[in-house]
Amino acid sequence: MGLIGFAVCVLVAYGLIRLLAKSAAWVTGSRYRAFRRLAARHGGRYETRGLSDSPIVSFPQGEDLVRVGLAPASARRPGVISTRVVVRFRRGIPFRLDLAPRESPQLRPPAKGTQPVFLGDREFDGAFVVQANDPDMARDFLAPATRWAIAGLQRLVRPGGLTLAVSPERLLVQLDRDLSDDEDSLVAAVAETLTIHQGLREGVRKRISEGVTLLEEDGEPDPDEGPAVCKVCGEVADLGPLVVCVKCGAPHHRDCWEFVGWCSIYGCGGKIGRPPEAASPQASRSLPPRP
Repeated sequence: MGLIGFAVCVLVAYGLIRLLAKSAAWVTGSRYRAFRRLAARHGGRYETRGLSDSPIVSFPQGEDLVRVGLAPASARRPGVISTRVVVRFRRGIPFRLDLAPRESPQLRPPAKGTQPVFLGDREFDGAFVVQANDPDMARDFLAPATRWAIAGLQRLVRPGGLTLAVSPERLLVQLDRDLSDDEDSLVAAVAETLTIHQGLREGVRKRISEGVTLLEEDGEPDPDEGPAVCKVCGEVADLGPLVVCVKCGAPHHRDCWEFVGWCSIYGCGGKIGRPPEAASPQASRSLPPRP
């Protein structure tokens, strides 16, 4: 009787585990259906990192790589889960730009070497703050098609809920809204980002034809540039858990490192990230002191 009772308990436990696993899979698949369909639409990969983590969709766009996922709430954005579209450049570009709605509650101080850019479009200049290191390239980039795409992204979120940043390594679009269960809005966000990417490529191509050279950056911080900044999201790198690239020492937020999958510094290619205290001595020396 004891063996029979034990066997029954084992079978019941096994059945419950299977039921829970199927339920979790159903809930996850239902919640992230928009991401699955986005991957199918672009012939990309749908990657999961566990039941508790959101998936990432990746697909090529020309010579570059697009990655789409969710950015969890942070100390700077408490309670806000954002949708993030990042285009990683295979080759670095000589351009930096930050764009945010004027009503954004999280306007950052301008990055070193950038200056305000005005297009002469009263509606656009009145709605967005633009800082760039090359005003002429910024104006070429922010052609009417790009401005329409930016306005389309802004319509997907509440006022001020849009961040757009360009660095030599990547184009970042972040929307302060969880689009994992809204396929139409997610597809629209990616489509508008690809339009912006095309405008960026055309602007860069025009400037390069005028003799502007490409940039190749290492992970060494500029001591005059202030606190270290995560190259993926553009936020100060002392907010939240950090990961340091073992190869070049560049700091990243842990979530950003996991989102991109490798070091965000152009030309580094490092794929091993560790907490700062566990990084190699060479990498630790490359970290700037905290202010």
